[in-house]
Amino acid sequence: MATQKATDPLTPNMQAVFAKWENRGPRDGGGDSSLGGENQIKWDQVGQLADKITQDGRAKWRERYGDSVRPMAHRRAKQRSKRPAAIPLEEMTSNVIAEFKSKPMITPESLMVTRPYMGKGCSCMPVSQVDFSTQEAVKLGFRNVLDLEIRGRNWKEKYFANIVYAVRKRTNHVYPDVSPSVLHHPRVCEAIAQEDAESKADTKSKSVSAEKRAQRIVEVMKSTMTGRLTGFVAWILTKIFPNLLRAILVHKGQIDVIKRASERGLPMIYLPLHRSHLDYVLMTFIFWHYKIKTPYVAAGINLNIPVFGPIMKSLGGFFIRRKLDKKNGKKDMVYRSILHIYIEELLRNGQSMEFFLEGGRSRSGKSLSPKAGLLSVIKETLCSGHVEDVYIVPIGINYEKLMDGNFSTEQLGLPKKPETFIGAIKALLKVCRTQYGCVRVDFCQPFSLKEYLQNTQSSQSSVQGSEPNSDGELSPDSDPSTPPVIWRHGSMSSLYGTDVGEENRQLVKSLAEHITYTGTQSTALMSTNLLAFLLLKKYRQGVEKSQLAEDMDWLISELKVRQRDVGFTGEPEEVIHYASLLLGENLVTRTTESSPPAVFYKPNKELAAIVELSYYSNAVLSPFVLESVISCAVISCCDVSLDNTPGHVTCSATREEILATAVEICQLLQYEFIFVSPCKQLEEVLAEELDQMICMEIIQVKETLCEDQYSTYEKGWAQRLSANMEWRDEEDEDDLVFQQTCQVNMDRPDCVEKLRFFHQVLAPFLESYYVTACQIHRGLHSQLIESDFLHNIHIEAKKRVYENLASSEESVVLDSLKNALKSFSDLKIIDIYCVGNLRMVELHDHFEVKEKLIKYIELLEVLKG
Repeated sequence: MATQKATDPLTPNMQAVFAKWENRGPRDGGGDSSLGGENQIKWDQVGQLADKITQDGRAKWRERYGDSVRPMAHRRAKQRSKRPAAIPLEEMTSNVIAEFKSKPMITPESLMVTRPYMGKGCSCMPVSQVDFSTQEAVKLGFRNVLDLEIRGRNWKEKYFANIVYAVRKRTNHVYPDVSPSVLHHPRVCEAIAQEDAESKADTKSKSVSAEKRAQRIVEVMKSTMTGRLTGFVAWILTKIFPNLLRAILVHKGQIDVIKRASERGLPMIYLPLHRSHLDYVLMTFIFWHYKIKTPYVAAGINLNIPVFGPIMKSLGGFFIRRKLDKKNGKKDMVYRSILHIYIEELLRNGQSMEFFLEGGRSRSGKSLSPKAGLLSVIKETLCSGHVEDVYIVPIGINYEKLMDGNFSTEQLGLPKKPETFIGAIKALLKVCRTQYGCVRVDFCQPFSLKEYLQNTQSSQSSVQGSEPNSDGELSPDSDPSTPPVIWRHGSMSSLYGTDVGEENRQLVKSLAEHITYTGTQSTALMSTNLLAFLLLKKYRQGVEKSQLAEDMDWLISELKVRQRDVGFTGEPEEVIHYASLLLGENLVTRTTESSPPAVFYKPNKELAAIVELSYYSNAVLSPFVLESVISCAVISCCDVSLDNTPGHVTCSATREEILATAVEICQLLQYEFIFVSPCKQLEEVLAEELDQMICMEIIQVKETLCEDQYSTYEKGWAQRLSANMEWRDEEDEDDLVFQQTCQVNMDRPDCVEKLRFFHQVLAPFLESYYVTACQIHRGLHSQLIESDFLHNIHIEAKKRVYENLASSEESVVLDSLKNALKSFSDLKIIDIYCVGNLRMVELHDHFEVKEKLIKYIELLEVLKG
């Protein structure tokens, strides 16, 4: 070990002492040196030397650090008089050691339950996690965007506060017009030439030239955004929003992260969950408020109505069709190429974009399955090298009360009303007379699309490798630092711009699901969500206010444990009263009894009211959906009766059986929920949830030896065979394999109540799928038009509600019935295909699927409640 330097004041040079000891020489006769002799140690000299070393060390300490170890000057004199002028080195060292030993590692402050920080990046993109670190952002609080930071220092700021505020928010952001470069792009010219050639070949066609049609498409599509007009509209909104909303809440830390990312000059892709038409305006208003460059917004062409259409264009909106192709079976190459190049040119010019992966607004209150069309264009633009990188920002938006009214009429089968100018005016007049509470917007941590593609490429290359093929697979020798290449061939005028393979489609689909899952998990839950959830899942028959407040407090704590935030504060009783007023008496009834004095809350039992309440309730499903899946699997495998049937005995099931049933339920409900992020394995996450329920003591586990399942003859035969095949090793002789069997803890009422609660989370959806499966079994004997068959299923679902056969009235919603048909199509029970302009449905195979269908009916009949 190297000798420490003598200049270190904390470790004085002991070489002199060591040399003194070494020069003592051998002892005489091995006797005790303390008895005398010529080699006796002179302890008085050693003591003097030690004192000298100590004094030199203290002198060097004061030379380096001064008198900083002296007591504080503000202390009282009587406390200072008992201490020396300077703290001795020995005392200081002992105090440090004593503090280290006595100071607790975990302080009470570290155990405090704090508000969860929403929007943290996924661990599958570690570089983006570090690049946009949120450690400092977590410490910042929330800000109400409607609170204008204006101090009345002079008469201008006092009487014209909004105007002064709007002037201060002016920016010099540039928004170029890319439409000329779009029309002259080679890909668009190729599509125009191709359509002209086809029209000349078709002598019966009398359509306008493809070039004029392309000009008209660009004129309708393009945005006319300017900074001045955006500021003017934002100034008007500072007057209107306070009359409609109590607050627009954003986290200041999230905004700081977004501002840092936007200042790098790379395109930002903002992807909010779509809940309301107000989403467009709300996002633009927040960006203007924080001087962040306003993005271009992709909007449905149904919103291009008089007056409002031009206003949306001036705020950055560009209109696209809901269906890209007007004719079924034939692609509109001109429109697809224009849309593709328009987005590509915006990104090439460093502009940011905003669009909704779900397509339209959610009619059910929960996230929809994402549509990855526009996302594929952004991916190809990056892979083609037109931009260096792109930052993706998932966004969660939640409203205490929806401005768009309710979607109960559409969910009950009535057609959607098209947007018109008169309808928009009526809606605005209605909106201006109502208070809609608070809005919470959560910006997730940005992540690099380039990093996502690189990580996905490396994981795919480790499995597949070899040469690149037509599907765009890369060889293992390719440089992992570059984004994956899409190998081009075929038509250059499709929306993708390439003939992409199934693997690339799956890549874009996984990316879209990852973004939607992150946005859903980052969405804060509002007071109306929690109240509707408790009333529908636990208290359909009504509940007293004190009990409801207790459960509200319990639900908030459960959400915090699952790292989900709520968008409100206050005592539970006040929150319940406030939320019931927002929802209105047509959804929640409040009654008062005089003896004894008590207040009762009860949901309105009318079908339309239940469907509207389910919209607010469904936002709370995502934190509990995996536990609900496991609970449903346990109920099915262990034959649990939750209605306390006399004489019913539950059985046990193996861990493997429960997990297999859970995976089957997830596959059945794949269009309802994104259960896990695509970067994780569903089976592993379900196994963790099962372990968590075992820790909660809802499920009891018993371990048994697997060898007990086999006879003595079977075990002996297996041992002889393995010995001859040399499959066994001497070390394996004593290995014992245990099998876990699970059973519900029916002896504890609280565990049974939790299991019943988790089951109720998914019960309405399972009942919708049960009705659909029964109707397929009874009524699909030949091919039918899909819309007619769906109408028959909807009639049957409503009939069950009116006859009091349905356990959950919200099982009649049309969205769940549509998703059930798509799910049974993926499971190869039915086939859905197009014949001309009609979509047809029929059984996949009349003989093979019957047994499979009956199996699903039996499963759903147990789980529907």
